[in-house]
Amino acid sequence: MEKGKCRVCVTGAAGFIASSLVKKLLEKGYTVHATLRNLGDASKVQLLKSFPHADTELVLFEADINRPNEFEQAIHGCTFVFHVATPLQPSDASQFKNTSEAAVSAIKSIAECCIKSDSVKRLIYTASVCAASPLKNDGSGYKDSIDETCWTALNLSLASSNGFFKASCTFYYLKTIYQITIAKNSVCLLLGAG
Repeated sequence: MEKGKCRVCVTGAAGFIASSLVKKLLEKGYTVHATLRNLGDASKVQLLKSFPHADTELVLFEADINRPNEFEQAIHGCTFVFHVATPLQPSDASQFKNTSEAAVSAIKSIAECCIKSDSVKRLIYTASVCAASPLKNDGSGYKDSIDETCWTALNLSLASSNGFFKASCTFYYLKTIYQITIAKNSVCLLLGAG
């Protein structure tokens, strides 16, 4: 990536992975447009503002993945966008039935904002490892290699009455469904030339 006054957007900037990325980008001299679900969350704002060079190279934007149109301002003028945000369970007032719907809508909207910006060269989308599995579809063992065909089985089941494991299966199922949906809809992850 080009340094200098290159602007980079990081969605979900206060998350574990995204905050580490923001810190590293700031240390390397990039200007970072960081999105947070709620700028009123002082602990998350302070975390990001505590990083080296944040006082001059960090710009915070409020953007919620359940309202994907909010990302346009943060993306504007950026050369690279790291989409790291992931949705929380939608409320009853949400336009989405579940997190999968929200995630698919968000990546489509963010990709459209990147294309519309005329400045974004690359959209880097992080996915969940929960959606990928080297297991053979029949569960008889592992595939020889891991590639884009390695999806977690949608009929994943853990023989346990433990609520945590049942919730985990639902989580893996939803993560896999939205990753497959994104892949099938051919969301363009590399934009522009070079």
